[in-house]
Amino acid sequence: MAAIFTPEIIAFLLIAGALVGFVSAFFGVGGCFIMVPVMIFCFNELMGVPLDIAVKIAFGTNMAVVVPTAFSGAWKHSKKISFPKQHYLYYAIPVGIGSVIGSVGAYFAPGYLLKILFGIACIIGAYRFMTARPKQVAELKELNKEKYVAGGLGSGGVAHFMGIGGGLVYMPVLNTLLEIPIHTAVLISISTMVIGSSVGAVSFGILGSLQQTAAYPPYSFGWFNLIAFLTLASTSVITAQLGASMTHRIQPKQLKILLAILYIYVGLRLIGVFAWLGIPI
Repeated sequence: MAAIFTPEIIAFLLIAGALVGFVSAFFGVGGCFIMVPVMIFCFNELMGVPLDIAVKIAFGTNMAVVVPTAFSGAWKHSKKISFPKQHYLYYAIPVGIGSVIGSVGAYFAPGYLLKILFGIACIIGAYRFMTARPKQVAELKELNKEKYVAGGLGSGGVAHFMGIGGGLVYMPVLNTLLEIPIHTAVLISISTMVIGSSVGAVSFGILGSLQQTAAYPPYSFGWFNLIAFLTLASTSVITAQLGASMTHRIQPKQLKILLAILYIYVGLRLIGVFAWLGIPI
């Protein structure tokens, strides 16, 4: 089966992008738990791309989509609260370095393993959505450079080995470990994705080009696919503005429940639980 982008696949990606943008800016996460499974499904199951290639292109393209989406959300958030430049730089730059390390690790890992680890991350994300409580921090504390650098290196390495935008890792590190007030943590988290995901996307593009074959989807440049990027990014940038506005107005309890259910489903599907049980979901 030739790997082609049909109108149905394009429409599917556009809708997924709209959901990604809202979730990303509303919760301060990258929306990767929607993007990556959607792309794996499109590349592997709808287009016939081998699983190892499909997973890694989904990871690399996801990181690229996160960049404009996160920039859009960060710009909106920065209008609401003051941007802590020094705290951001001492966290975000090490995240970029960690991103390179994580990307190289993913290069050597088999796609099926990355798919399972991503599924586990989805379930962990759902658990955190339902149980995590923001640490109550009254104000931004004095910068601890060593602690910020260590937290950034670890965050970037873990996030980009697993192919996620980083919010699932960045937010608990920023709020709990570095003791940053929650709304400021959301701003730094989204802003950090701009650096971390840019570095990760470039790294995946270069690493993927080292073994590129005819099995790659059309318009792929290493582990980056231009068509998936354009469709997902075009709608996510728009809805990120809506998500950033809504997060300052409403309590997200009900939406958190729906997202947790979605993440659990995605996680179980990627791990292969439904297939193992013979459940056609």
